[in-house]
Amino acid sequence: MFKSFFAAVILACSFGLIAAECPNACSAHGKCGAYDMCICYRNWMANDCSERICQFGLAHVDTPMGDLDASGGALSGPGTTVVTNDAVYPFGTTEQFPAMVDSDGTIVPNSAHYYRECSNKGICDRTSGDCTCFPGYEGSACQRASCPVSNGATCSGHGTCETIKTIAQWDNNNVYELWDEHSTMGCVCDAGYSGPDCSLKNCKSGPDPLYYDDVANVRYSNYTYQIYTKTSTGVSLTGNYSLIFYDTYGEDWETGPIDINAMCTDVTNALEALPNNVIPSGSVRCWNGNLESFSPVDYEYGYNGGNAPTNAGFKIFTRFTIAFSQNFGRLKQIDINTHLDGSRPTLFSSETSSTLGWHIYPNGYIGEYDDMVPDLCEGVLVTLTPGTSWDVLTPQNAQQVKALKKCLGDADGNLNTFYNSEINYYSSAAGVTYSYGINTDVYQWDYGNIFNPHLIKLIEATQDDNVIGTSTPLNSQQLRDPSVYNYPVTKLCTSENTYLQRMSQNNGVNWCSNENPPGFYAVLYFSHQTMTFNIWTRPSNDYSTTQTFYVFTTQGHLQIVNPNVASFTNTDLMSYQDDISHTHGRMWFSVNTTSVYAYQNFKGQLDCETAPVGSYGSLDCLNKNDYVIFFNNYNTSGYEYPAGSAMRTSAHQSNPVYLNIYQVDKISREYKGWYTGYENPNNEVGRHQLLVDYGSNTRYHYAVNSAGSFFGQTASAYKFHPAAASTYTYVSECSNHGICDQSNGLCQCFSGYTSDNCAVQNALAK
Repeated sequence: MFKSFFAAVILACSFGLIAAECPNACSAHGKCGAYDMCICYRNWMANDCSERICQFGLAHVDTPMGDLDASGGALSGPGTTVVTNDAVYPFGTTEQFPAMVDSDGTIVPNSAHYYRECSNKGICDRTSGDCTCFPGYEGSACQRASCPVSNGATCSGHGTCETIKTIAQWDNNNVYELWDEHSTMGCVCDAGYSGPDCSLKNCKSGPDPLYYDDVANVRYSNYTYQIYTKTSTGVSLTGNYSLIFYDTYGEDWETGPIDINAMCTDVTNALEALPNNVIPSGSVRCWNGNLESFSPVDYEYGYNGGNAPTNAGFKIFTRFTIAFSQNFGRLKQIDINTHLDGSRPTLFSSETSSTLGWHIYPNGYIGEYDDMVPDLCEGVLVTLTPGTSWDVLTPQNAQQVKALKKCLGDADGNLNTFYNSEINYYSSAAGVTYSYGINTDVYQWDYGNIFNPHLIKLIEATQDDNVIGTSTPLNSQQLRDPSVYNYPVTKLCTSENTYLQRMSQNNGVNWCSNENPPGFYAVLYFSHQTMTFNIWTRPSNDYSTTQTFYVFTTQGHLQIVNPNVASFTNTDLMSYQDDISHTHGRMWFSVNTTSVYAYQNFKGQLDCETAPVGSYGSLDCLNKNDYVIFFNNYNTSGYEYPAGSAMRTSAHQSNPVYLNIYQVDKISREYKGWYTGYENPNNEVGRHQLLVDYGSNTRYHYAVNSAGSFFGQTASAYKFHPAAASTYTYVSECSNHGICDQSNGLCQCFSGYTSDNCAVQNALAK
């Protein structure tokens, strides 16, 4: 009987052991293991597996975890792992900042933003497993910064909330791939709205009425567009297209259909028919290239450069130049749409495989908000004389020469030193020779040279006499010759009738009156050899030698970025198809022209990240939004070809008549793409690219012979450094003469000014 009792006790104890369980039966979110310990299922934690683990995301800010092992004293470093096999950190964690490791487990220095619960910007609700985010953050793991909410809507209902990666992509396809590419958010405002939450409504802008007078004039946008095919024989175009105009807010406005055989009247009517008076009636000026030869000669509003593609198959079917005389500011370049019916094209080529395309570019006349070359050289009038190696700018007398020197002043940004040497001359026969021409004048000015030329602005001095109309036939020289008629003229007219009337009246010369001409830019240096002021570009092509100009200067300066770099828009390494497409494009390429740095990771880049000042011969560098000018300075590794040489004459002719001042939209190193030529592994022609905001008004060509040696006509890149002391914002909201009420977008004009943008002076206005 005793034995039976003992067996019963043993059996009862066994049942007691079997019936033992973990706390709360692991809450049904884990399994009971040894020592009555719960082993929690994934995303559950606590001793009874009753608490949720929230989602993890990249930490906005890394923070130390604290003394996790209760060892006391200093926290262990990132190389010491503690708390292994934890439900939250099964592979352990660290007490100080996290150890960022690669796939081999090697610690990566200078790294941050390790995965943390709620991205370190929220508190985990253990009952629900949801992150309660701190103000300004959102997402299941608080992984995103919130866009601001106002007026009851995200971005005030006047914009969209986008990631920084998307914002960069929308900005000329720029690339952003840092840790927060999907975390940092911002409002992209609708056109006409601004502010971090898009709650501010922009007012109408206009030119300061006190800025422009009989000398200083407003610059406005002027574009040429031409539609072409890459074959010429047996080809015809039919159908229509539209123009896309961008206003000062960046809003796009698309015209109705324009026939491929349209005249200027059709183009201007289509533009001025846009709603909301976005383009004022009667304000569009137009030049119809269909009425003139398409040969690449240097018209003021024509091809501009003369360095055209040589393949005979290139055929232009229509060309117009249009200027928006009442739409002010640095507007985005116009565009063309040939698919007015969704994906179906509405402009057709008769080719079996269409090579239809178009070019769009400004002709040295770009609208602006800021006048960066505003300083009138009082009492100085100059003329322009054409030359084979340069254009010569000549003041009217010796006193004006002295005054011009004083006005030019500094050229290199060093106001304390005025000793710039003249251009260094290069001769293939005699080798390199130096001609310093030390400045011994007392006018505190620099001669200017190949590295630091002067930037000037010239405006026709024909404002005082505006004699319009004559029955006497005139030729183009007489029209711009003050000894015959003294009034500014242009090929851009406000209607076809005016255009044809002028042609009939002036013996076939198509000029119209042009009161208040906007002026153009030129680069200048003083030659100690010839004692003349020389200009690298060719504005004399459009003017008689007796036409006088006012001269404007700047306290800013031009700096060649790197004399060892050639910049170009086209190259013989491209196919003919790509050559035509890149002509007049926004893309510039750069390449190294010296072997000195060829094996030092220098392939011709101009950016500040990989080629900062002082490296690889760089005298400056470029970033996004910098101002840059391109022209052929007859440069060979810092030396200039001598006057009269065939190379110098050819280089002078390769420059445009008028300069464009561009802004950098993107600077990058890209896939070679069209590169099919000389296969030197160190040759990166085409990889270093500079995207600017407007199309080029000339064509600079980089060529490589069979031995891999460079030849052709390329340009040098010059960075323009505006000076705050000589920069005046004259196109702005309310025209500098009112206060913008950003709650409703209406200008409150100062006394004496009126209109919706305060641009009109009126003695009766209050």
